[in-house]
Amino acid sequence: MGKESKAGELVVFGATIQGYAQACINLNIVAGSKAENLIGKIDVNGWYPFEKLLEIEKVVTTAYENAGPILERVGMEMMLGWYHYGPGKDIIKRGVDFLHFQTGSQGYASVVKGPENLVGSFNLEYLDEKEGKARIHSTTPFNKDQERGVIIGGMTAPGDLDYIDVKNEENSHIFEIEFA
Repeated sequence: MGKESKAGELVVFGATIQGYAQACINLNIVAGSKAENLIGKIDVNGWYPFEKLLEIEKVVTTAYENAGPILERVGMEMMLGWYHYGPGKDIIKRGVDFLHFQTGSQGYASVVKGPENLVGSFNLEYLDEKEGKARIHSTTPFNKDQERGVIIGGMTAPGDLDYIDVKNEENSHIFEIEFA
Protein backbone atom coordinates (compact mmCIF):
# COMPACT_ATOMS: atom_id res chain seq x y z
CA MET A 1 0.00 0.00 0.00
CA GLY A 2 1.29 3.44 -0.85
CA LYS A 3 1.75 6.33 1.53
CA GLU A 4 -1.59 7.44 2.88
CA SER A 5 -2.80 10.69 1.40
CA LYS A 6 -4.95 13.37 2.97
CA ALA A 7 -8.58 13.74 1.95
CA GLY A 8 -8.91 16.15 -0.95
CA GLU A 9 -5.33 15.65 -2.09
CA LEU A 10 -4.27 14.83 -5.65
CA VAL A 11 -2.75 11.34 -5.77
CA VAL A 12 -1.04 9.34 -8.50
CA PHE A 13 -0.80 5.58 -8.98
CA GLY A 14 2.55 4.09 -7.93
CA ALA A 15 3.10 2.47 -11.34
CA THR A 16 3.05 5.94 -12.90
CA ILE A 17 5.78 7.16 -10.54
CA GLN A 18 7.77 3.98 -11.11
CA GLY A 19 7.33 4.33 -14.89
CA TYR A 20 8.47 7.96 -14.84
CA ALA A 21 11.55 7.18 -12.76
CA GLN A 22 12.37 4.11 -14.89
CA ALA A 23 12.06 6.20 -18.05
CA CYS A 24 14.56 8.66 -16.60
CA ILE A 25 16.92 5.79 -15.79
CA ASN A 26 16.49 4.19 -19.25
CA LEU A 27 17.28 7.52 -20.92
CA ASN A 28 20.34 8.04 -18.68
CA ILE A 29 18.83 11.20 -17.21
CA VAL A 30 19.46 9.92 -13.69
CA ALA A 31 21.51 6.97 -12.53
CA GLY A 32 22.85 5.15 -9.51
CA SER A 33 21.95 6.24 -6.00
CA LYS A 34 20.10 9.32 -7.27
CA ALA A 35 17.73 7.07 -9.21
CA GLU A 36 17.25 4.79 -6.21
CA ASN A 37 16.43 7.82 -4.06
CA LEU A 38 13.83 8.94 -6.59
CA ILE A 39 12.06 5.62 -6.71
CA GLY A 40 12.58 4.69 -3.08
CA LYS A 41 10.19 2.01 -1.97
CA ILE A 42 7.37 2.68 -4.41
CA ASP A 43 4.59 0.11 -4.36
CA VAL A 44 3.43 0.04 -7.99
CA ASN A 45 -0.12 -0.68 -6.78
CA GLY A 46 -0.13 2.07 -4.16
CA TRP A 47 -1.27 5.69 -4.36
CA TYR A 48 1.07 8.60 -3.60
CA PRO A 49 0.81 12.38 -3.33
CA PHE A 50 1.25 14.02 -6.75
CA GLU A 51 4.21 15.92 -5.28
CA LYS A 52 6.22 12.68 -5.41
CA LEU A 53 6.00 12.75 -9.20
CA LEU A 54 6.88 16.46 -9.22
CA GLU A 55 10.06 15.67 -7.23
CA ILE A 56 11.25 13.44 -10.06
CA GLU A 57 10.25 16.01 -12.68
CA LYS A 58 12.25 18.66 -10.80
CA VAL A 59 15.40 16.55 -11.20
CA VAL A 60 14.93 16.77 -14.98
CA THR A 61 14.00 20.46 -15.12
CA THR A 62 16.93 21.36 -12.84
CA ALA A 63 19.47 19.31 -14.78
CA TYR A 64 18.51 20.59 -18.25
CA GLU A 65 18.23 24.21 -19.34
CA ASN A 66 15.78 23.26 -22.12
CA ALA A 67 13.92 20.38 -20.44
CA GLY A 68 10.93 20.30 -22.86
CA PRO A 69 12.38 17.77 -25.34
CA ILE A 70 13.69 15.64 -22.46
CA LEU A 71 10.27 15.58 -20.77
CA GLU A 72 8.66 14.69 -24.11
CA ARG A 73 11.08 11.76 -24.43
CA VAL A 74 10.31 10.68 -20.85
CA GLY A 75 6.59 10.61 -21.72
CA MET A 76 7.31 8.50 -24.79
CA GLU A 77 9.47 6.07 -22.81
CA MET A 78 6.80 5.77 -20.10
CA MET A 79 4.20 4.73 -22.65
CA LEU A 80 6.52 2.28 -24.39
CA GLY A 81 7.08 0.66 -20.99
CA TRP A 82 3.32 0.67 -20.29
CA TYR A 83 2.69 -0.99 -23.63
CA HIS A 84 5.47 -3.59 -23.64
CA TYR A 85 5.69 -4.44 -19.91
CA GLY A 86 2.32 -3.38 -18.56
CA PRO A 87 -1.30 -3.77 -19.65
CA GLY A 88 -0.91 -1.79 -22.90
CA LYS A 89 -0.88 -4.72 -25.34
CA ASP A 90 -4.19 -5.94 -23.91
CA ILE A 91 -5.79 -2.50 -24.24
CA ILE A 92 -4.54 -1.16 -27.57
CA LYS A 93 -3.81 -3.06 -30.77
CA ARG A 94 -3.30 -0.07 -33.13
CA GLY A 95 -1.87 3.38 -32.57
CA VAL A 96 -5.27 4.98 -33.07
CA ASP A 97 -6.65 2.72 -30.30
CA PHE A 98 -4.59 4.79 -27.88
CA LEU A 99 -6.63 7.83 -28.90
CA HIS A 100 -9.88 5.91 -28.37
CA PHE A 101 -8.57 4.94 -24.92
CA GLN A 102 -8.44 8.67 -24.05
CA THR A 103 -12.17 9.16 -24.65
CA GLY A 104 -13.62 10.48 -21.41
CA SER A 105 -10.19 10.44 -19.73
CA GLN A 106 -10.44 6.65 -19.38
CA GLY A 107 -6.68 6.08 -19.35
CA TYR A 108 -5.88 9.16 -17.28
CA ALA A 109 -8.53 8.41 -14.64
CA SER A 110 -6.89 5.05 -13.97
CA VAL A 111 -3.69 6.69 -12.69
CA VAL A 112 -4.75 9.96 -11.01
CA LYS A 113 -7.35 10.55 -8.29
CA GLY A 114 -8.45 13.51 -6.26
CA PRO A 115 -10.77 16.50 -6.27
CA GLU A 116 -12.15 17.19 -9.74
CA ASN A 117 -10.73 20.74 -9.79
CA LEU A 118 -7.21 19.34 -9.23
CA VAL A 119 -7.42 16.18 -11.34
CA GLY A 120 -8.53 17.85 -14.57
CA SER A 121 -9.15 15.75 -17.66
CA PHE A 122 -7.47 14.30 -20.75
CA ASN A 123 -10.19 14.01 -23.40
CA LEU A 124 -10.28 13.06 -27.03
CA GLU A 125 -12.32 15.87 -28.66
CA TYR A 126 -12.00 14.94 -32.30
CA LEU A 127 -10.83 11.96 -34.34
CA ASP A 128 -10.88 11.39 -38.08
CA GLU A 129 -9.05 8.14 -38.77
CA LYS A 130 -9.38 8.50 -42.55
CA GLU A 131 -7.74 11.95 -42.56
CA GLY A 132 -5.28 10.99 -39.82
CA LYS A 133 -6.21 13.87 -37.53
CA ALA A 134 -7.21 14.10 -33.89
CA ARG A 135 -7.42 16.61 -31.05
CA ILE A 136 -7.03 16.03 -27.32
CA HIS A 137 -7.90 18.64 -24.69
CA SER A 138 -5.95 18.38 -21.46
CA THR A 139 -6.52 20.19 -18.18
CA THR A 140 -4.34 17.82 -16.15
CA PRO A 141 -1.58 19.04 -13.82
CA PHE A 142 1.02 17.10 -15.83
CA ASN A 143 3.74 18.89 -17.76
CA LYS A 144 2.47 19.43 -21.31
CA ASP A 145 5.81 18.48 -22.92
CA GLN A 146 5.56 15.15 -21.10
CA GLU A 147 1.93 14.74 -22.19
CA ARG A 148 2.95 15.31 -25.81
CA GLY A 149 5.42 12.47 -25.35
CA VAL A 150 2.72 10.28 -23.78
CA ILE A 151 0.56 10.75 -26.88
CA ILE A 152 3.45 10.02 -29.26
CA GLY A 153 4.60 7.01 -27.23
CA GLY A 154 1.10 5.59 -26.82
CA MET A 155 0.42 5.85 -30.54
CA THR A 156 3.89 4.59 -31.54
CA ALA A 157 3.96 1.53 -29.28
CA PRO A 158 1.86 -0.89 -31.42
CA GLY A 159 4.15 -0.18 -34.41
CA ASP A 160 1.45 0.21 -37.07
CA LEU A 161 1.81 3.94 -37.76
CA ASP A 162 4.52 5.45 -39.97
CA TYR A 163 4.05 9.08 -38.91
CA ILE A 164 2.86 10.82 -35.75
CA ASP A 165 3.09 14.55 -35.12
CA VAL A 166 1.71 16.24 -32.01
CA LYS A 167 1.60 20.02 -31.61
CA ASN A 168 0.30 22.21 -28.83
CA GLU A 169 1.99 25.55 -29.51
CA GLU A 170 -1.15 27.69 -30.00
CA ASN A 171 -2.79 26.48 -26.80
CA SER A 172 -0.74 24.28 -24.46
CA HIS A 173 -3.92 22.42 -23.41
CA ILE A 174 -4.96 21.49 -26.98
CA PHE A 175 -2.97 18.75 -28.69
CA GLU A 176 -3.40 18.67 -32.47
CA ILE A 177 -2.39 15.25 -33.77
CA GLU A 178 -1.59 14.07 -37.29
CA PHE A 179 -0.84 10.45 -38.09
CA ALA A 180 -0.51 8.02 -40.98
